[in-house]
Amino acid sequence: MPHSLQFMMQSIFKHVLLFVFCFFSLSGFSQQFTQKDRAKIDSLKKLDYKNIYDSYLKIDDDSSTAIVFAQAYLEKGKEEKDTIRIANAYSQIHYLTNDFNIRFSYSDSILLITKNIKNENYPIFGYINKGTDFYYSGNYKKALTNFLKAQESIKDNTNISHKISILEAIGALKNIAGLHEEALSNYLQQLGLFSNNENINDIYFLNLYRNIASTYIHLRTLDSADIYIKKGIKESLKLNDTLEYYYFVSISGYNEYFKENYQAATDSLQKAFPFDDDHNSRINYHLYKGKIAKDLGKKEEAILNFEKLDSIYEIHQDPVRELPEVYQTFINYYKEKGDIQNQLKYIDKLLAADSILDANFNYLNTKITKEYDIPLLVAEKETLIKKLENKNKQSGLGFLIAGGLALIFGSGLFYYYRKQKFYRKRVEEILNSDPDQKVYLDESQMSFLRRQESKKINDISQEVIEQIQNGLKKFEQEKEFLNNTITLHDLSKKLDTNSNYLSKVINHYEQKNFSNYLNNLRVEYAIEQLKNNKQFRRYSVKGMAKEIGFNSPDSFSKAFYKRTGIYPSYFLKQLEKVTK
Repeated sequence: MPHSLQFMMQSIFKHVLLFVFCFFSLSGFSQQFTQKDRAKIDSLKKLDYKNIYDSYLKIDDDSSTAIVFAQAYLEKGKEEKDTIRIANAYSQIHYLTNDFNIRFSYSDSILLITKNIKNENYPIFGYINKGTDFYYSGNYKKALTNFLKAQESIKDNTNISHKISILEAIGALKNIAGLHEEALSNYLQQLGLFSNNENINDIYFLNLYRNIASTYIHLRTLDSADIYIKKGIKESLKLNDTLEYYYFVSISGYNEYFKENYQAATDSLQKAFPFDDDHNSRINYHLYKGKIAKDLGKKEEAILNFEKLDSIYEIHQDPVRELPEVYQTFINYYKEKGDIQNQLKYIDKLLAADSILDANFNYLNTKITKEYDIPLLVAEKETLIKKLENKNKQSGLGFLIAGGLALIFGSGLFYYYRKQKFYRKRVEEILNSDPDQKVYLDESQMSFLRRQESKKINDISQEVIEQIQNGLKKFEQEKEFLNNTITLHDLSKKLDTNSNYLSKVINHYEQKNFSNYLNNLRVEYAIEQLKNNKQFRRYSVKGMAKEIGFNSPDSFSKAFYKRTGIYPSYFLKQLEKVTK
């Protein structure tokens, strides 16, 4: 492997996936070298690049020493007018400071000198560096802009490490934007790439397990989150990685909170707190401690924790989705006390937080969909168009077909936005529906059912039909459909009829077979529980499925979608927005 490529491959896996590591706790470095350092640099420049870099890797946690090796690498590259070596050195110096102004300067330098170079790693790496710095400084708009530029640059690039970096970065931004299902898709793709690459270090799996577990918590799929939390804890203990272990302990605390296991949540949060030394971890600690206290009616304790959260936010100004909830708690608290001054203070803070959140998250939501997800969806279309153009250069056929594909794609986009609108409308209809009426059937379907009810089944007497219908009514009222072992034969025996008659009555009057009849009853029951039962909303999709008689979460999701036109996870997410 060429030394420059080896340098970059090691650097990428060591530094680009910054979601694995906390930033170095360093003050800005200075490039004013002592006489001793200058002598060391001149000596190092006599070595080849690989030896300089290997030496750098051994001490890169010590910035004051590591900068000497990086500077030697840089000067050697400049003397030999080797642009790629210079860019490599800029990348290393970039990571030896936590001063974002310096970091941005070096990323810009990388982009400036490599903008016209076609290289496996450049200018991609400059965009990834810059996007990561914007992400950690809380500027998600510019982070996304740079990650999208990196994504555009790797279109024809086979470097797996870059693809992994972009998947993780966009996944993180999707989570911030509230696009949790889409973020999970990114992380699962990343897991597939990891699993098929034996060179991936175990530490990257730990980071990925954390991302997946956290996303499942966002989706309230708490059982699935548990699986990845346990994997992470087991692997971190195996690697003797204390920092990662306590990350998973913290996440376990968040998961237990949503299960309403408040004592277990508190124990996990307390256990991890001494090791949570970055501001985001501290914010989460006080957020969940405050939420637990609030749920338990301990107002003073909740306010104390939220005050600490607010003080951390004031310093770092890193947007937190839960800020409106926190500030609303303050407003209600001081309203009860008649403290108008503090009410006004937190109303101002709430308005400011809403403005910041709208600016960041709504932008991300739209931008990611338009400039990341949709371009990926049409990547294959572009490939097909190129092939058609090459095959049909002498005729207009290729362009005609390409135009047709473009039209299809345009229709697809239109369909996508129509579908999103339809989903939101469906949720509103279900939320506003009368539990005694199946309003998610459209009027033509309802009219058809009324016509069917007026007809008779020729080979079954009216008396038998009424007997079966009365039996089915009782079956529904007593919620016996929740029994996951019920069969057509079992029910026919219970109704003192035969399975052939029962099947015909259900097919004729319900216009569905026995299996779909059961599924629809279960889905309608699930909807009512989701709307009215707070405890039921805490279940994972798997837990819901089991509770209402489905044998798997997959069959529940499919039945829910077939009945309502949306998936239960989407409905639950929208329901949470409404009930907050």
